[in-house]
Amino acid sequence: MIIFILFIILGLIFAWFYFFREPRFSLDKLLFSLWSFSIGVAQFRLSPYENSWGAKFWLVLALFFGVFYLTKIFFDKFLTKKYFLRPHPTLPLKQGKGKLWKLNNKLFFWLLFLMSLASIAANVYIFSRFGTLPILSSLPDKMRFIINREVFGLWEYLSLLPRIFIPLTFLYLIIAKPKNNWPKILAVLNIILGFAILSLYASRLVIILPILLSYFSYLILNIKRINSKKIIIASSVAVLVVLIVAVSIPAIRQYITYRDYYSDIEYTPFTYLADLSQLKIPAQLNFLIPLYLIPSFNLQAMARAVDFFNFNNFYFGRYSLSVFDSALRIFQLPVFAIAIPWKEMFLPWWVTATFIFSPWADFGWLGLVLVAVFWGALFSGVYFLATKKPSLLSVLLFSYFSFVAIMSIYTNYFQRPELYLDLLLIFSVGLIRINGDRKRREAP
Repeated sequence: MIIFILFIILGLIFAWFYFFREPRFSLDKLLFSLWSFSIGVAQFRLSPYENSWGAKFWLVLALFFGVFYLTKIFFDKFLTKKYFLRPHPTLPLKQGKGKLWKLNNKLFFWLLFLMSLASIAANVYIFSRFGTLPILSSLPDKMRFIINREVFGLWEYLSLLPRIFIPLTFLYLIIAKPKNNWPKILAVLNIILGFAILSLYASRLVIILPILLSYFSYLILNIKRINSKKIIIASSVAVLVVLIVAVSIPAIRQYITYRDYYSDIEYTPFTYLADLSQLKIPAQLNFLIPLYLIPSFNLQAMARAVDFFNFNNFYFGRYSLSVFDSALRIFQLPVFAIAIPWKEMFLPWWVTATFIFSPWADFGWLGLVLVAVFWGALFSGVYFLATKKPSLLSVLLFSYFSFVAIMSIYTNYFQRPELYLDLLLIFSVGLIRINGDRKRREAP
């Protein structure tokens, strides 16, 4: 209980620093706050599958966050000294006597239209091929895996393109500020269409991504002028929506899939998860199971991995590189085909173990240090670009890697092929002439 209280307090302190202390909205504070809360919640150990953590796992956590923080401090000072030599233009919003970027609104609008059209076409193709989509099938999880296996590549990525064009449309509304009503109405309808498409895939991850990208974009766009009231309102709405999605989507999937197996008892959407995880909580609180499992079971799996992997069974980089297996298959090249022994390590049905699992499974202590340095440098650079060299590209990168930081308690997002496709798309959007000829004018 003492550890629980300590880390919950630490989580609150880091959250306060993230929102209200300079430098505001820095990714290291976000990461520290998230992990402090998660470590605190995991101390409840409500399932018989959860064991106490050994000293080795605590040392793993301490080493990673220590190296990560020191690296970030170093790069913060390095970037400030080397590049921050003169004032830079502010973001394309009115900020006192700052400047405005002249956006090519028409190009931005048509880009969003083409992305929406491409997503609709991809989903029509998938539906015509299988006759259904995950949320419409009797086995949503199985249907998602079938689609991933059979149409992986451009079609599948385009079908989920709302993950990116929803936050882009949000940015269009608050940056471009269209004067006519029709562009505004069409932009709002585009956001609604995007969420409708994503809901067909019954995946909380693909729905949470555009929500958080829009939220973090809003924060960084208004970093110089947003007040405490607006921060609290925006954060409360974002957290509430994310929690609802995190609870409801898996519940809906489980209900559709397993309701017939529980025909003899009073079934709720959380009955299957309750039986599977064996959590010892009152039945009326079963709706909290998805929220508890994410931090507690992922940390438990990582704690088991620390003891499971050693020099004799490290993958030595092959596991991290296996993210490119799908691309290698397209070109008929040899793949890594790594199969993690989840059953021997923790549970056969729990297949994630936080973002530090990959470097540990590959190289152990060395991998831990290398990824800590990488994350420290990455987070420092992304924050520097978003605050000191603002542009559409830097805002998108900031919001995307803020999402990656949120996902770190769940999985290593760098192990997901869509991250590289997302970044390619973000760079393409950010580097085209959306900013027109970049004429500047003084803000009125």
